[in-house]
Amino acid sequence: MGMEYDEAAAERLEAVYLGPDVVRQREDTLRRISVQSGDRVLDIGSGPGFLAAQMANQAGPDGEVIGIDISEQMVERASQRSEHDWLSYRCADATALPFENNYFDVVVSTQVAEYVPDVERFCSEVFRVLKRGGRGLILATDWEGVCWHSENPDRMEKVLKAFAPHCADSKLPRTLGSRLRNAGLVVNDVNYFSIVNLDRYEGCYGEMVVPFIVAYVKGQKSFPDDELEAWAEEQASLNARGEHFFSTGRFSFSVSKPS
Repeated sequence: MGMEYDEAAAERLEAVYLGPDVVRQREDTLRRISVQSGDRVLDIGSGPGFLAAQMANQAGPDGEVIGIDISEQMVERASQRSEHDWLSYRCADATALPFENNYFDVVVSTQVAEYVPDVERFCSEVFRVLKRGGRGLILATDWEGVCWHSENPDRMEKVLKAFAPHCADSKLPRTLGSRLRNAGLVVNDVNYFSIVNLDRYEGCYGEMVVPFIVAYVKGQKSFPDDELEAWAEEQASLNARGEHFFSTGRFSFSVSKPS
């Protein structure tokens, strides 16, 4: 069953992807994976398609870029903005990729693996569809490593704990390396991309993530709504006084399939 977004949720997600912090992260990913002209590329969890579109620019008409996502809405939105014949999107599960063995030169997946319940199967599928000698980049967030200032640290801790189940493994990077290796992949390098917001400038991640947390926690009914709203309001208040601080980071695992 695919993940469904209403129009407002889809718009919020795309706004986050277009925020300056995530744009910098995407540029870092593009630099690390270094797609070459003619490469056949798979983007697992392509979402709005911004990363896949930029990789298609690099692969060129002699290459092929395919983005897959579990959400039909995201696939449709990404497809509508596609500008290249060699770029396509389809709805598919990250643990059952609809491709032949040894098909792709490059496999990329950013901020997806932590949402996949069966990470071992995810890693095995990355290995299976990569060509021998092919390369990949798997990026994941350690949500329990978020550093976020609050004058009510107990409430902050409770909010983040209530938000943790939004993904299957909120601290996946700590075990992802061994899981990739167990699938047969070589982990060549691990890099950390940091996001630090001293101020809540327009589109910054520390601001954009707040409505997602509020919406998720409210939906779970695991935390009093009034305390949740007070937490969100405090972040705006801290920023107005010049006391805001938010930090998180993503771990990029650069992998390859032995020749």
